[in-house]
Amino acid sequence: MAHIISEFVHKGIVRLAINLPEKRNAIAPNVRDEFLEAISACLFDENVLAIVLGSEGGHFCSGGDIDSMFGINAETGRRRMQGNHKLVRAIAEAEKPIVSAVEGFAMGAGAGICLLTDTIVIADNAKIGFPFFKVGLTPDYGILFTLPRRVGWARARQILLRGTTWTGVDAVKNGLADEVVEMGSTERHAVEIAREMASSPPHAFALTKRHLVMEPQSLEAALELETLSQSLAFVGPELAEGRAAFLQKRRPDFQRGKKIE
Repeated sequence: MAHIISEFVHKGIVRLAINLPEKRNAIAPNVRDEFLEAISACLFDENVLAIVLGSEGGHFCSGGDIDSMFGINAETGRRRMQGNHKLVRAIAEAEKPIVSAVEGFAMGAGAGICLLTDTIVIADNAKIGFPFFKVGLTPDYGILFTLPRRVGWARARQILLRGTTWTGVDAVKNGLADEVVEMGSTERHAVEIAREMASSPPHAFALTKRHLVMEPQSLEAALELETLSQSLAFVGPELAEGRAAFLQKRRPDFQRGKKIE
């Protein structure tokens, strides 16, 4: 059985999901490597315009697979983290839209994967949390970077040090997720968001994502990034298409005929 499901759910939109329902989709190194391979394939495929990370068997990802952690020493632990970080970078630095659709559990590493994506849609009864201390571990999958940028340093401190778990409604109220929907409808809603994002000008979208990850530390740094990206946009084909669409009173076709409707 494949550990990762990869399928087109709409023209231009691919759904990826961990497929280990007997383990609530816990992620072990072999599963992580398959996930990275699937993500990379989507990012290099010009027919894929956006990605939805879905939930299989009622759960998104219950975290790292504890069974795969026996016998780890300092060296093998470092290699495991290096492998994790390849997946983290692939998602965080992806130029294409990636939307998470969370049902059931998104715990530990599962929560970390969500936080790397552009939008998190969560079911009202789903649970997202950071119970690392319960198994004697520290946060991973980039959480020390992504969580404070979502909820602020003070709240992130409380979440991580107290191992907080929230349901979907509270997750959205506290900025941990973006939209809450009824159980069973997260992927449908996530696909709609992915379609909306996929209709954006791809180069402008990618540049904006890159600069958000870089998070300029001053106004001057932000203005410098703005100058760089906008000067590239001024001479690119996307402005020409946007301007032509505006004058012709039609929707712009930034995907050059790759319809997603």
